[in-house]
Amino acid sequence: MVFGRKFRLQTDHAPLLRIFGSKKGIPVYTANRLQRWALTLLMYDFTIEYVATEKFGHVDVLSRLINQHVRLDEDYVIASISLEDDVRLVAFDSFRFEVQQSTENDPVLSKVVQYIHQGWPSKQTVASNPELQQFYNRRESLTTVQGCALFGERLVIPSRLRKRCLDQLHTGHPGIGRMKAIARSYVYWPAIDAEVEKAVKACTQCALAAKTSPRVAPVPWPKPQRAWERVHVDYAGPLDGDCFLLVVDSFTKWPEIVQTSHITTTATIKILRSLFARMGMPELLVSDIGTQFTSAMFGKFCSMNGIEHTTTAPFHPQSNGQAERFVDTFKRGIKKIREGEGPIQEALDLFLLKYRSTPNPAVVGGVSPSEAMFGRRIRTNLELLRPPTDRQQAEQEEDQQKPRSFNKKDPVYVKVYNRNSWSWVPGTIVEQIGGVMYNVRTEKRRLVRSHVNQLRKRLPSAESFEETSGLPSNPLPLDVLLSAWNSPSTSVLPSSATFSPCVSSIDDSVHITTTIIGSC
Repeated sequence: MVFGRKFRLQTDHAPLLRIFGSKKGIPVYTANRLQRWALTLLMYDFTIEYVATEKFGHVDVLSRLINQHVRLDEDYVIASISLEDDVRLVAFDSFRFEVQQSTENDPVLSKVVQYIHQGWPSKQTVASNPELQQFYNRRESLTTVQGCALFGERLVIPSRLRKRCLDQLHTGHPGIGRMKAIARSYVYWPAIDAEVEKAVKACTQCALAAKTSPRVAPVPWPKPQRAWERVHVDYAGPLDGDCFLLVVDSFTKWPEIVQTSHITTTATIKILRSLFARMGMPELLVSDIGTQFTSAMFGKFCSMNGIEHTTTAPFHPQSNGQAERFVDTFKRGIKKIREGEGPIQEALDLFLLKYRSTPNPAVVGGVSPSEAMFGRRIRTNLELLRPPTDRQQAEQEEDQQKPRSFNKKDPVYVKVYNRNSWSWVPGTIVEQIGGVMYNVRTEKRRLVRSHVNQLRKRLPSAESFEETSGLPSNPLPLDVLLSAWNSPSTSVLPSSATFSPCVSSIDDSVHITTTIIGSC
């Protein structure tokens, strides 16, 4: 009985140091009784050390008293018999007479069996044979039963029968891991793991039903250096019976979406031709292997416009990830915008406006696609949240320009349009409306509203200058006119002077003037 958990165990049997003192666990080939002892000792914290028999008399005192008695090492004999029985049960179920004959005829295993019985030579002797050297490294675990070699409880298979053994182990087509586990429980030969892997990989049925190989690390597209250098195209839909051609610039992430009811080569070329007329021809066009992109007509269209066309692998959308990812973004965005079943064109316009004006972290500098493409932000209704601009600066700029202006009653020429022609017509400014608009009355008493760019200054003619140069701006009474001639209002005028009233219509009023000499 042992009191306490920590103690020191002394023994004069050196092999027990490897059985009970090993830090790697209990060897699988250890006898059952020794395994039970080792499991019992696992509950204790102990150290084991070897003591020579000559110095171990206090324990071995009783046996030393019988000096004349021939003692047998019962522990060794019982353990050997128990091991032999255990191994025989496995051996008889695992091998046949053919295995025994093949072992005798095998040049390597025949030497192994001989060395197990007669003792192993030095390491230098077996170094020339790599297979024999592997058995030498495991010599302490090798035994023989009825002419067959055993590695622990596993039967060592001769080289002639290894192919048949692999076929038997592969019954049911287990994978590499499961087949190795089965083999390690029953058979052994050098490099058995490598041959199991080779056998499974060479099996046609296993190869046809195998899983997809692990994906390699994705290789990104080369980074473009400028806008519209490489564009990715793909079709999305159908949505409400129509498809959508999506074009995305890889540098600025600027999207273009065109709704179409046909996805033929002709329709695709028509859409791209219109788009390239606005944005220019790209250097590289990336698409999938759709028939509209792989046709001879589309190839001719690209070659005539100097566009390099690249197609991706079939059923591998990751190769065209720029377009495929935007297809998913487009579908989700349209679905959320059209929650109330609104018009799809309205939802498409709103989606493009928001996407183009939203900063994108994938764009250089984290700016929006519109800034990367055009160098400016496109204006949205969110600009109303910004404070107004400086009005004084705007007024100063307007003052510097000094646009033409006219005053009321200024004589001008005004453009009067008649069908597809126009002509200059004399007129007079009636009033100013706003900053650059004027109401003008022509000679034909027609009121015309004109822009300042449709007016030009008019100088009075010579006849009108002579008629109006000597007259005051307002009509005067008759006695004032007579006083200008130093004549009283009741004086008698010379007989040669005659008076003739002349009626002049000016500004819708009638004024009576007197002509001294001549007639009106």
